[in-house]
Amino acid sequence: MSVYDGLFLLDGLQENEKREIISALPEAVEFKKGEIVYSPESFRRAIGFVKSGSVSAVTNNSQQMVMKRIYAGSCFGAAAVFGTADAYVSTVSAAESSDICFITEETLVSLFEKHPVTAVNYIAFLSDRIRFLNKRLSVISCSDAENTVLKYLTLSADDNGYAVIPVSMTELSKMLGLGRASLYRSLEALEKRGSIIRENNKIKVTEK
Repeated sequence: MSVYDGLFLLDGLQENEKREIISALPEAVEFKKGEIVYSPESFRRAIGFVKSGSVSAVTNNSQQMVMKRIYAGSCFGAAAVFGTADAYVSTVSAAESSDICFITEETLVSLFEKHPVTAVNYIAFLSDRIRFLNKRLSVISCSDAENTVLKYLTLSADDNGYAVIPVSMTELSKMLGLGRASLYRSLEALEKRGSIIRENNKIKVTEK
């Protein structure tokens, strides 16, 4: 199984088409842990595909909230291409030693022309990002810590009501713009009032 199986642009293509596209992609660039990949002042007009490792996207405001952790097989940087913005929307840094393949605007245009389904895949990718940001904004706009945590868990829960937190409590607190102590107090308060049930690394959401 290739790491490129996670590249959204390849969805719906034949195997020979996938191999052709992958072989034409540039070599990955290595970033050490903590090294900045994209910043408001310095970024590439390209989508970054994480071949190995992971990166974190942090807001550029004073709170510096972690918006998302992007792992191997996933992409970031859609806001850097097909536009005239002179500043990137967040700061992306390597959460660990990572290899990133940068797919430029020129490469994307060529793909869209030769394989129209990749353009549809790109639009779907952008739509997913918009939905994700809308969810994040709904969490950030909550009036207090307990509601913020409950909203996050509700949005993260599967069809059975279970939310799995993929990051540490420290990173989650940064994502939600809360202190660790406030996060723990909120979880305890929500459990006490019966809004959630903690089961090992999973949380059952009973109140929505």
